[in-house]
Amino acid sequence: MHWKALSTSPLLKVVGLCFVLSGCSWQQIQDETEDTFQQSTFSELEGWNQEQAVGMRTALLESCKVYSRRSGDVSDDPRFGTYAQWHTICKTLPTLNDDALTSYFEDNFAVYQVAPWDKGLFTGYFTPLLHGSRTKSERYSVPLLKVPSDLVRFNPADFGLEKIDGDRPKRMLSAKVRNGWMVPYDNRENINKRATRGDYDDDVLFWVDDRVDRFFLQIQGSGEVRLDTGEDVQVRIAGRNGYEYFAIGRYMKRHGLLKKVSMQTIYQWLEEHPERLDEVLHTNPDFIFFSTLGKPGPIGAQGTRLIPDHSAAVDDSVIPLGTPLFLSTTLTLNETPFSRAMVAQDVGSAIRGHVRADIFFGAGQDAAFKAGAQNAGGKLFVLLPKQPIED
Repeated sequence: MHWKALSTSPLLKVVGLCFVLSGCSWQQIQDETEDTFQQSTFSELEGWNQEQAVGMRTALLESCKVYSRRSGDVSDDPRFGTYAQWHTICKTLPTLNDDALTSYFEDNFAVYQVAPWDKGLFTGYFTPLLHGSRTKSERYSVPLLKVPSDLVRFNPADFGLEKIDGDRPKRMLSAKVRNGWMVPYDNRENINKRATRGDYDDDVLFWVDDRVDRFFLQIQGSGEVRLDTGEDVQVRIAGRNGYEYFAIGRYMKRHGLLKKVSMQTIYQWLEEHPERLDEVLHTNPDFIFFSTLGKPGPIGAQGTRLIPDHSAAVDDSVIPLGTPLFLSTTLTLNETPFSRAMVAQDVGSAIRGHVRADIFFGAGQDAAFKAGAQNAGGKLFVLLPKQPIED
């Protein structure tokens, strides 16, 4: 595996580099009587200005492509408004000059801080580039799998098991049928063993040239495969095997393999210790399956194009996708303040908690280095439509 291939990449998860660094969030205990969303003001948004308003509009217009086709309430929480309100907003945003945007947001949106008692965790992700082929060969021997034909997905709610996971009531489960019984699907280690036997040869999307590159693509959730024909193909998450994500960086630090954990240090260590590749990668049982995209990407979980520095992955059980955000944190790479207007447009298996976001940094070497290092606390705000805005 080569860091060069990653650092020159043009991308999803994914979901973010907390996946690699720790897979956890720093959340303090909440007083059950406190509201998750505390009223605030635009004056509390450090760095709020015209540039941020323009960036937010760019990202919001992507979400508008989804919102414009929906009706009813955005969330069970009435403060998130209705899609009818957003229809009006989405019609107005493209008509405004840049210098009018700041006032428009301030006049039509209310600011709420998310869980002020939570220290927060902000990580990052980017667009990885893999090299692959439609044909298996000595170089291209690692299968990038589509959803396998023997994988069965089901909704616990259909069986009256809505409360099987209180934190994720909408969680879908993955299984397979063995001798008439539904059993858990294979973990990462067993999937790799089956792939070696050729069990998945009919389920291969592409053959790629590096297992670690595939692993990091699974963390990111989407990316690009450059085929040996010269064709570039966008891929995105299509399913998973149903296991909880475990951060390999946590394992490596716990066992003294690394002192400083980042994507770059993990890549380097694995390259220098190929004999321990299985040991490390198999500590994460989660396995992601992919599909191709027929349009420009990268595409987030909302089905919209992600905007560098203005799109983020969130816990959508807390914040609905499409919600405008403002986050204030520190750019871990150089320890400088980082405040951005963003939109919740993606999710990730490790993105859990109130003040939790995975920042999409875009593509290329700079984005890869920022995302690889990012791991900091901070504050998170949501911007919600004021009542009433009528269609």
